Amino acid sequence: MKQHRLLELDALRGLAALAVVFFHYFFRYNQLYGHHDLSVNWAHFGKYGVQLFFIISGFVIYWTLNRVEKPVDFLVSRFSRLYPVYWAALVTTFCVVSYFGLPGREAHIKTAFENIIMFQEYFFIPHVDSVYWTLTIELTFYWWVFVLYLFNQLKNVDLWLSPLVLLAVLKGVGLITIPYVIDMVFIIDYISFFIAGICFFKIQDGIAGKITYAILLFSLLATIASFSMNEFVLFSMFYLIFFLSVSGHFGFLKFRPFVFLGSISYSLYLIHQNIGYVVINQFYKFAITPQYAIVFAILTSITIAVLLTRYVEKPSLQYIRKTYKNSPRIQQFAKRLTTFSSN
Repeated sequence: MKQHRLLELDALRGLAALAVVFFHYFFRYNQLYGHHDLSVNWAHFGKYGVQLFFIISGFVIYWTLNRVEKPVDFLVSRFSRLYPVYWAALVTTFCVVSYFGLPGREAHIKTAFENIIMFQEYFFIPHVDSVYWTLTIELTFYWWVFVLYLFNQLKNVDLWLSPLVLLAVLKGVGLITIPYVIDMVFIIDYISFFIAGICFFKIQDGIAGKITYAILLFSLLATIASFSMNEFVLFSMFYLIFFLSVSGHFGFLKFRPFVFLGSISYSLYLIHQNIGYVVINQFYKFAITPQYAIVFAILTSITIAVLLTRYVEKPSLQYIRKTYKNSPRIQQFAKRLTTFSSN
């Protein structure tokens, strides 16, 4: 797979993050606190950037697992990528909201400590920032794909996960009721998008069979039942855009500002919501128009995201992976785990 497709994938990730930012600063803020004489309905569609994130994750995680030599390689890769900057964003958000205040969204320090695990939703612990709910979904997907990888079923991941799409359809049309815990553990409502990402990787890597295309189509059609016909049309556009992007047909996505957004997308996603709300609230206190407030909130979030990416995300990722690679004891432990999992 060629490098330019990675750039286009990064660009999609960046645009998805920006769409979510617009959704929160325009539409969601208006729901929570109210904007003064500002058109916000158009920004409602930004929330679907999350579904695009899930498609990208399905593609990237399947790609990653196809390249790792040992199971621990994958665990270290994901931990170094996700956790250090998440902790930095968690502390930053908690401190800013605690200092300035944000009605209805302040968190107790005990809750902040409990959020360290990232999958606090499984223990019904509130999120310090509600955008963290998607991280629980992501980790759950990683878990199931990793389990299938350990059982040497990586090539059949899409096939193994397909019954969950069927459950989503049956639930969507009202034929079955799925308990909340089961729904969450098997990410029923969002599994279609992860599977789509896996199928797109197989297509691009030249390892897709007829069943792959069938599963991909099924994952898309299933959204009619799980969501709505209007959302199905939107998701169909996502599928098409994603395919054309990773196929190298959307060269304009290599536009440097798009790629830049992709490079800071994870930090931007983590940091933008509550801190952005605080910024907008502060501007309203001084009777400054919402347009200026939102622009400043966007610039603030991007600035913090750049700092987190440069001084936390990248250095910690490099340090953890380098330490893992260069430590004989850790490598010996990883080999033992590999032998154990193989048996």
